[in-house]
Formats: sequence, structure tokens, C-alpha cells
Amino acid sequence: MVDKKDAQPLTATDFTPLKSKAQKRGTRPSAALLLTTLFTVVALVILIFLFAARAIILRLDPTTAVVDISGLSFHIGDNYLLLRGEHQLSAEAPGYFPLSKTIEVTDQATQEIDVELQPLPGNLLVNASLSEIEVFIDDQLAGTVPGTLEGISRGAHKLEFKKYRYFPLQQEVEIEGLGKTQAIDISLQPAWGHIDFISDPTGAELYIDNRLIGTTPISAEVLETGSQLTLKASGYKTLQQQVTVKAGSKAQHPLIEMIVADGTLSINSSPAGASITIDQQFAGVSPLTVDVAPFAKHRVELFLEGYLKASRTLQVKPQQQAELSVDLRPNIGTVQLTVSPADAVVKVDGKPYSSGSQTLSLNAKPHSISVEKPGYQTKSISITPRPAHQQALTIKLLTLEQAYWASRPPQLKSSVGINLKLFRPDPQQPFMLGAPRREPGRRANEAERSVALQRPFYLATHETTNAQYRQWKEQHSSTAIKGQTLDMNDQPAVKVSWEDAALFCNWLSRREGLAPFYKVEQGRVTSFNWDAPGYRLPTEAEWAWAAKIDLQSKSHIFPWSNDLYPPQEITDNYADKSASAFLTFTLPNYNDQYPVSAVVGSFEANSKGLYEISGNVAEWVNDYFDIRPSRGEPQLDPRGPQQGNKHVIRGASWALASRTELRLSYRDSGNDGRIDLGFRIARYVDKPGSDL
Repeated sequence: MVDKKDAQPLTATDFTPLKSKAQKRGTRPSAALLLTTLFTVVALVILIFLFAARAIILRLDPTTAVVDISGLSFHIGDNYLLLRGEHQLSAEAPGYFPLSKTIEVTDQATQEIDVELQPLPGNLLVNASLSEIEVFIDDQLAGTVPGTLEGISRGAHKLEFKKYRYFPLQQEVEIEGLGKTQAIDISLQPAWGHIDFISDPTGAELYIDNRLIGTTPISAEVLETGSQLTLKASGYKTLQQQVTVKAGSKAQHPLIEMIVADGTLSINSSPAGASITIDQQFAGVSPLTVDVAPFAKHRVELFLEGYLKASRTLQVKPQQQAELSVDLRPNIGTVQLTVSPADAVVKVDGKPYSSGSQTLSLNAKPHSISVEKPGYQTKSISITPRPAHQQALTIKLLTLEQAYWASRPPQLKSSVGINLKLFRPDPQQPFMLGAPRREPGRRANEAERSVALQRPFYLATHETTNAQYRQWKEQHSSTAIKGQTLDMNDQPAVKVSWEDAALFCNWLSRREGLAPFYKVEQGRVTSFNWDAPGYRLPTEAEWAWAAKIDLQSKSHIFPWSNDLYPPQEITDNYADKSASAFLTFTLPNYNDQYPVSAVVGSFEANSKGLYEISGNVAEWVNDYFDIRPSRGEPQLDPRGPQQGNKHVIRGASWALASRTELRLSYRDSGNDGRIDLGFRIARYVDKPGSDL
């Protein structure tokens, strides 16, 4: 029974479970578990490595080489498992150079890699009873023996042993290499015999292979393979020859008679450069040192252009050096020089002399004489003065302008056979282009204006023929009229448009390498290049000056004179009685015998040497046509309007006979060809404003 005093009310408390022994031990894993886990990780790593690795087979040379490869690898024998990528491989073997190389493992399942080590060289010990024997390995000097030759590459080698006075010895040796030393024994055989030498004179120094042996008479060793004998004696020429004797034998050499030595002659001349002969044999040019025979008298002669010959006789002793110095005397000739202008400077061989006319005293040799003056072209000539004969020489300088025009040919011939003549109009002599208002037959488009020509030009002496034109346009035909042909080779080319005449000029320019005058786009002439030297049509001013202005600068209305109609004397080809059958209007009392165009050059040339410029066929000129040309101050080298629809035609033809048409001022216009319309060509000499 419980005492009430001790009785306590019941209360709740926290429950704490009891810890088992197993729970107390769970804080440390068991060894078995650790081993199991470690084995699992290693197995997993191995599986991953085996999956990622690639097999490598190494082919080793030598097979005993020890190989080490960087990185994770696994190998059995020569087979390796390596991860992909680069690995450093090193290999070593006794007797071989170590090898280090980088290998790359790829995705291939199996790779084969050669690992070849290079063998170390070998050494060769050579034993011999003689010393200082030269040894050659494969023809290269390797040193001397007896002794050890080191660093010889493995394999077969040709060895040759040489020593003066002994026969060479050759052997083939197989070098093992791998750092090993081999040994061989050699023995060289003597290669000399003896020869007794005597000389005249005695006491000469005798050398064998450049070694002094002694003085004659003497016995000396000589090689069977041949020795160089040298014999020297004062006052005598050194003697050299090859001698030989059988090894181990003895011989007597025949008496050696030595030759007395030459003397030496040193020759100088003033001035230098003289040709020298000794006893009439050319020896050289001064200054000269030459050997000559002793005791004999020698004749020495010196020759130099412009100087007198010098002769000397002398002799020298053996091994004596004699000197000869000669002052050459000038061989003088005179030249009487006349110079114009009088103050021009005279130079001889580039050196200035006094100015103007003078007498020159010069050596009798070629000289260059030049005469100079500012503003004039320098003139140089070569002359050789003749002694005892005075020569006269006149030099007249040309001004630069005179020299310029002297260099320009007065006539040219084109590659198609057209002859052109050079004209240099005087710009101070203007003339009237067109005709005065009261001139009978004058037309409205012939307004008179003053012009002058300054720029020189070439103008064809004849009209362009069918044959010449067909070299450009082969199929061209000038046709015919009423059974009268216009198509013969030497008749002027007609039915030619202005455009085709200009294109012919460009073709001819390019053929001769000249810059074309006409600028062409898509086969059409678009503008002119006035600086070009190429062929062109004459300007209207050039044509008019050539046709109507005579050599006295007088202007003519008609080609024959200023009479209204042509005289009975035939002057050119116009519409005459011979063409009356098919032409409406002809000259009644004129018969030039040509119903249509005549062969070019059939009539007399005008005062300027130009043929048929006033008749035969009318001619294209370069200018655009303008009904009322501008007037005012004289125009210099007028070129006509800058643009237009038609081009100017000048001159009469075989089809024209009226007073208006026969005038030298008559001008017409057009673009297309006609059966009585041809052309003649021109070209400039230089660019405008070029310096003369």
C-alpha cells in the first residue's frame, strides 16, 4: 500500500529510444565496402580508358630498344594502348643514338609507327711502322696514322693511305659502328730509286719536288711515280722537268746543259701608250717590261699616232734589268680653219681653243674639231692633219631653225606610194581666201577674208589614185560613165565620201605608226586632233594657198592667168570637146583629150609642183562648210568652223566648164562621193608652237 504522502500525480515526459550497438558502429564504413567501391571506380576508369584508347603497334629497329611514352598508356610487348592526341616518345638502345619524337594517336582503330634508331659511328685503329701517313676516307682527308680514326659512319668505306716517297695503299673496310673500335695493320712500300745528275755548269742547285737536295754533280732520290726536277744557277735560266726511275734501282741522267738567262728590259715613253717592236716583232704597249736574250744587240722601235717613230739599239747582260725611256717627238700638221659666225668657239678634242677662224697646229692623228655658239647647232668633224701639207677646213654653223629644217626631208613618200612635198608658208605674207565681190562668176559663199599660214605642212603632189585607195578598201570601184572608165589604177579615186577619205587617212597613219588626226567613234569621225602628225585632208586655207598663190605671193583667178577662158595650150583636164557627147556644158575650143578623169600627173604641175590641183577631179578639204565665213583681222592657220553638216569641196574637174567653176576660188559643199570628186592628203610637220 502506498502512502498517500508519497503519492505523486502522473506527468508526461520525453521519450528517448535506446541506441543499439549497430547504430553506434555506423559512423565508420567497413573495409569491405571501401574495397568494393575502389574496385568499382578502378574498373570504371579502366573501362573508360579501354573505350577511349587506340591500339598502337611500334615497329622497333633495333628490337631491343627501350621505349618510354608520355601520358597514360598500357602495353603488352610492342602493342600500346594510348589515348588520342600527341604523345612524346623516347627510345634508347646500346650502340645507337637516343631518339625523341612526337607521335599522334588518331581515331584509327590500330596504328603502326616506325621507331628507327640511328647507329653510332665506329672507330678504326690503324697500326703502321711508318709515321705521319695521310689517310683518305672516301676521297676526303681524314687525318694521319698510326692512330685511331674516330666517328666513321657504319658501312663500307674506301680508305687510301699516302706518304711521300711511298706507293699509295687502298683498302675497303666495313665499319661495324655502334661505337665499337676496330683495328687494322698497314704497310707502305718504298717508291723511289736513285739518279746521278751532272750539269754544265757544275755547282747548280738541284731541287726534287721543291726540296733542295744539293749542288751538281749529285745523286738524288727520284720517285717511280715521277718527280719534279728544278735546276738553278746564277746567270742561267731555271730548268724544270719531270724525271722518273724504277723503285729500288739506280740510273745516270744525261748531261744537263743550262741556257744563259735572259736580261730584262723596262721601256717607258712620254706620252705612254706607244706600240713597241723589238727586232721587228711586236712586244706590247708602253710602259712595258719584257725579257730579251743577253749579249745580242736588239733594235727597239716605238710608234704612236701623231708622233715620229723612235728607234734605239741596246743589249743587256744575263739577269740584268735595263731601262729605256723615250720622249716621243710630235709629228705636226697644220689646218687652216675658217669659221662662221666669226665669234664661234673652236674646240679640239673637247678642249677650247680661241674663237673664230685660225690656223691649228695638230699632231698627225685623228682629232675631233667642234665649233659652237649659243643659238646655233654645234658642228663636229674628224680630221687627221698631214705633216708638210696645210689643210683648209670651212665650218659654217646653222641656226637652230636652219638646222631643224635641214633635218626635215623636203619630200616624203607614204607606204602606199603617195609623194608629199614640204611647204613652209611665210606668215608675214597673208593672202585673200575667197573672191572679191566684183570678180565675174563669184558666188555668195566665197566671202573674201585675209588669212596667213604659219604652220609648215606636207601636201600630196598628186591626187590619191584608185590603186592607192584600194590598199585600204580592196573592193572600191570608181565606176564609169557612158562607157568611159573611171576605175583604172592610176586614175584618181572618186565616188569617195568625205568620211571615207578621212578614214583612209587614219588607216594610213596607223600603218606608218603615226598618231591619227581624226578621232573616230563607232566608225564615224567626231573631232580632230590638231597636234597629231598623222595624215589628213588639207585645210581650205592650205589648199587655196597651194592652188592660187604663186611663188611671188601673187594671187590668180584662173590656173592659166586672169583671162576669162583657158588658152589653146592645154593646162589641165576640164569639160572639153572630148566629153561633149555626155556632158551638157563643155569648153567649145578646148580639147585636153580626156573625156573623163586622166591618169594623175598627165598635165604640167603648177608653180608649187602640184599636179592637177585646178582640174581633173574636184577635191575634198578638211573644213566644215560655212556659207558666210567670218571676216575681220587676218586669221592665222584657220581651221574652218568647229562643226557643220557638210564639208568644203575645192577645185574644178573634168565635168565642169563654166567660168564660175574654173576659178581657183570656186568652192562647193557636200558629204557624199561624186564621179568627179576625189582627194589629196596632207600632214603636219610638228605640233603648233613647237620650239625650233
